[in-house]
Amino acid sequence: MSSSVAPRPVERRRNHRQRALLTGKLATDQANITIDCVIRNLSANGALVETPSPHLIPSELHLLQVREGLAWDARVVWRRGNKVGLELLERHDLRDTTAKQLKALRHVWKHMAGAAPKDEA
Repeated sequence: MSSSVAPRPVERRRNHRQRALLTGKLATDQANITIDCVIRNLSANGALVETPSPHLIPSELHLLQVREGLAWDARVVWRRGNKVGLELLERHDLRDTTAKQLKALRHVWKHMAGAAPKDEA
């Protein structure tokens, strides 16, 4: 018998992704729709997330990484089952931002992190 090894898939990512197991949240622009997710891998410009509701995810959204208080503008690149590949665009630090358009995302993050937002305390 010949033992043939399947060729490795061609890597098309611009940056290497680090494996991760992080709590995340997917959110629309005004955070009126949020979906829990697990961030499985992450790079400077991409992420793989798992969610029980991939069919509810709009093509453009925000990814929140709860532990670090980071949010990215993101675009869906592909969907397979409960996994979704995201292109990460601009990154925002929710701990320091005062940008009005990020207020709803900051509120969601603060709620998930267990702290009351300053403007609600």
